[in-house]
Amino acid sequence: MSLKEKLKKKCKNCTESSIKVYIRNIRRIYKLSGGTKDNVPLDKRWVNSKTLIDKYKKIKVNIRRHLSLAAVKFLQTIGEKHDTWSTRMEQDSIQYKAHRNKNIKSSSEKERWLKNGWKDIRKAATEFWRRNKISILKEPHTIRKLYNYQTFMILRLFSEIPFRNTFATFELEDKNENNYIRVPKKGSIILVVRDYKNSKQLGSKEIKLSRGLTTQVRKFLKYRSGVVDNNYFLNNIRGEKMTRSAMGKMLIRNTSKLLNKRVGSRIIRLLAASDNKESIDKLQDLSNKLLHTSEQTKQYVRKD
Repeated sequence: MSLKEKLKKKCKNCTESSIKVYIRNIRRIYKLSGGTKDNVPLDKRWVNSKTLIDKYKKIKVNIRRHLSLAAVKFLQTIGEKHDTWSTRMEQDSIQYKAHRNKNIKSSSEKERWLKNGWKDIRKAATEFWRRNKISILKEPHTIRKLYNYQTFMILRLFSEIPFRNTFATFELEDKNENNYIRVPKKGSIILVVRDYKNSKQLGSKEIKLSRGLTTQVRKFLKYRSGVVDNNYFLNNIRGEKMTRSAMGKMLIRNTSKLLNKRVGSRIIRLLAASDNKESIDKLQDLSNKLLHTSEQTKQYVRKD
């Protein structure tokens, strides 16, 4: 039985994407240990080797925490004790949270930070459309032109909704607990989000688009319906479903061109939170005075 099969059997509640991440990080630590084979040996000797431990300790905690988790998952998968690696994992988590709580920009975040914050994503979308509108809308509409249109659509969506790379997961029909776009005949479009990082804890979410963004999405959907015949909101250049990774690369590639900064979804999320810091702080302060969580505070709000 392969490592992936064993991991799936052991981690029954893990999603496919989580399995892929664990496998990728297990391979990373295997290479750190000096491993050269494509397949990771299913024994504990290499994961407890001095070579691996020494290299692991020199890695920054924001990266190291993924590796210690992977080591624990690997040992659990092959049925071996993982107490020592579990301790390392817990220590990594504590150190990482302590660092994050300082809210200090990392060197890479400083390098990618936008002068005007989240607003610059909207400017990038506008500038991209200004440069490419004529060629995109000119007949005939092709998959290449649709691919370019999607760049504008992705930037425009990120200018209002600071998701991860979740936009690549949306479909146009409601089925199998998927993420889908509800398009009413009139009124605002709704993004129904069921599959995302914290979905097990937070459940399904519905995001209502603004009037302007609804108009843009309607125009895009009409355009794509004349080019591709599938259920995917975003397509690759072959007319197949675009992956999260491909969408993320598209975002970074175009922000580099338009803003001279390699801005991905994580930086956009940081920009969005930072731009709304005052509102977040006010809500937190009021919640503290009410001895509530933010969610409980919202329950106390009354409408006329």
